[in-house]
Amino acid sequence: MADLNEDSSSAFSSPYSKYDVFLNFRGADTRKNFTDFLHKALKNEGINDFIDSENLWTGEAIDPALIRTIEGSKIAIPVFSSGYASSKWCLQELSLIHDCYKSNGQIALPIFLDVEPSYVRNQTGSFEGPFQEHERQFMPQIVENWREALRVIGSLKGWVLNKDTNGDQAALVELVVKRVLDELNSNIHLVACKYPIGIDSHINSLLSLLNSESNDAKFVGICGFGGIGKTTIAKAVYNRIFSNFKGHSFLSDIREQIIRCKGLVSLQKQLLKDTSKMDIDICDYHRGKHLIKQRLCKEKVLLVLDDVDDKEHLDALAGELNWFGKGSRVIITTRDEHILDVAKVGKDKIYWPQELNYKESLQLFSLHAFSMNQPPDDYMQLSQDVAWYLGGLPLAVEVLGSYLSDVRDKEVWKSTLQSLKEIPDKEVQRKLRISYNNLEDEYQKSLFLDFACTFIGCDKETVISIWEACGYYPKSAIHRLIKRSLIKFEYKEYGDCCLMMHDLIRDMGRRIVLEENLMEPSNGEILQLLTHKVRCLRV
Repeated sequence: MADLNEDSSSAFSSPYSKYDVFLNFRGADTRKNFTDFLHKALKNEGINDFIDSENLWTGEAIDPALIRTIEGSKIAIPVFSSGYASSKWCLQELSLIHDCYKSNGQIALPIFLDVEPSYVRNQTGSFEGPFQEHERQFMPQIVENWREALRVIGSLKGWVLNKDTNGDQAALVELVVKRVLDELNSNIHLVACKYPIGIDSHINSLLSLLNSESNDAKFVGICGFGGIGKTTIAKAVYNRIFSNFKGHSFLSDIREQIIRCKGLVSLQKQLLKDTSKMDIDICDYHRGKHLIKQRLCKEKVLLVLDDVDDKEHLDALAGELNWFGKGSRVIITTRDEHILDVAKVGKDKIYWPQELNYKESLQLFSLHAFSMNQPPDDYMQLSQDVAWYLGGLPLAVEVLGSYLSDVRDKEVWKSTLQSLKEIPDKEVQRKLRISYNNLEDEYQKSLFLDFACTFIGCDKETVISIWEACGYYPKSAIHRLIKRSLIKFEYKEYGDCCLMMHDLIRDMGRRIVLEENLMEPSNGEILQLLTHKVRCLRV
């Protein structure tokens, strides 16, 4: 009996592939007809698909390059034909696709050309004879792996030529291409942190709480003080698992969106658009609750509610577990454990991120300050002291490291270190303020304060055009603020490049404005005036 090295892909290590789609098919059956039509249609839409696996078949084992291609492709499309089961190569590829589907969340979209799905799932009909031959030629474990792959992939929702398009291959190609485009457009990873130091242990801990093997819907919380990395962890886990769900949505910075009057109805609409790919008109908050439950109660969805600080937010967006279908997961990030109590998240389903240890803090600081894993020798002691006094808070390490990246005067470093020594451990904003205080000029400071109070969430070009219309030239100052990690620009799902700011940095900026305007209106009134101002400018 042959051993085809079926375990060669058991360990997945984030393989790289330049392909969007891997086509798995028997060449003798479909290469010169359906699969060729599909390949050309995908190519015409700018989708990069892999069709030439036959060139990488060598001897009895799959070529390592082919393994990497399958593992790294975003979508796999098995094309089941009457002669498919007679090809050991098709079955080996399908076994790898099955492994990727289960372990990495690869999307598998099966097509049943001239076979019934039940033949594929149960190895009957045209699949029965070939498997009797395989039983004689190959080791039992290999054949069982092939059978399991056919059972699982053959049970997924795909297309049956005779049923879905009345045998019209051109119409089927059109349906497949549309679905692939929808999947690629919706499965865009969130922007992750630049230097993910220590993130793997957080991901593994949260994945353990999420327990993907369980078919029950679950709420899981991430709780901790600002700047500890709750959103970063939630994004990393979301990126890792979202493709395992039929629908998914990451609602970021909910507290700020509500403050800026985006409103719960707008967030409800965004949630439904993300998960169901439909723009649904919602007239009021209560109607939105009903629609979320109605549309998602039978769907397996992944939902992240980021920075929740009011039970009303939960009530509007994820009121009960029965709003969501079996296998759904709702991740809630918050600073307030009471929010998770309201959501009935058990104590054993709350993840409390810990601060970076000293070694991780020094590495992260060095990466931001020197773009190196370790500081150079002549700055080693100063860097060690700064990392120690920053206390392991990722945000503070990033901001202070970014500030000192342009400073090569050791006296400035020593002055910064002395300032840190005088700040109590838990007073994070005072540590962050060191970077603000040392901006080169008042223009940069004014720009930062305007951003903190007025422009968060605005499109980059809009922000720049407003300042230029007022006679200023903000691009170099914006560049400095980005380098200091005080602001950033992120691409949103609708394509705009928007100004973003960590909530602790934002709150620091607003506090500075209040301190400088003690005789002016209250905090709420100031923010209300500024929000009105930016609305007028946008119009």
